[in-house]
Amino acid sequence: MDLSGGASAAPAASSTAASAPSDQGQSLPGGQSGQMGASMVTAALQNSQVQEAIKAQAKEAASQGWEAAKVGGVQAASELHKYVQEGPAGISILCFLGGCATSLIGLIGMLNIGQIFAAPFSYVLSIYLTAFGFVAMLLEADVQCLEKRSVIGKLAPLCEHYQMEIFERAKFLTELRGRGLFYVFVGTLAITQCVFCLYFLCGVWNLLMGVLCLMMNFGHNPGDYLPSSGPLDHQQAFNQAPGFNQQSHYAGGHGP
Repeated sequence: MDLSGGASAAPAASSTAASAPSDQGQSLPGGQSGQMGASMVTAALQNSQVQEAIKAQAKEAASQGWEAAKVGGVQAASELHKYVQEGPAGISILCFLGGCATSLIGLIGMLNIGQIFAAPFSYVLSIYLTAFGFVAMLLEADVQCLEKRSVIGKLAPLCEHYQMEIFERAKFLTELRGRGLFYVFVGTLAITQCVFCLYFLCGVWNLLMGVLCLMMNFGHNPGDYLPSSGPLDHQQAFNQAPGFNQQSHYAGGHGP
């Protein structure tokens, strides 16, 4: 039986009621600061001056990226210009580099085992590109230059053996016309798979090499159509080309 008349319960209730506001008072500053920060960010983003500053920064970054891309493009075009001006010798080097890139892209596609079931056609295409890339590398390889290398010089006899096998079994590749059509075929096979991807870039490069080979086959030196390119004897440059003079073992000659 409570003889206090509820006096002890009242202070307890009052202390509980007093502690509740204090807890709320302690939790309010953090919540208010978070809300205040969010409102400040929102207000800043809605400010026209801040928006103009963000646009200016984005425009400057895009301009710097575009300038870097232009410089890289100019350097790449300059290197391409230099090799094309060298005639078949330089173009043979470009074809060899294209074969290396084609094989690498094909190998990357073959490593994606999941494509066997998800995209079997793309996986088969990767196998074809790998094989065609190796064929291009063998076609354009300079065996004499390989023999002078200390490490990879040991591969020169093997490379020459398979190179001769290709020339025997696919004699059309001993002519510029045959090589040009071969590169055009590889290019059209790769370029139709996607837009602005590795396959597309590989296809564009092979198409370019095919067009250059066909131009030389019909007696047109691509370097003559470039600015600041001097005259070049097509037959003499063809005979001096490291990648093209390997076929001299065959009777009847080749090329134009």
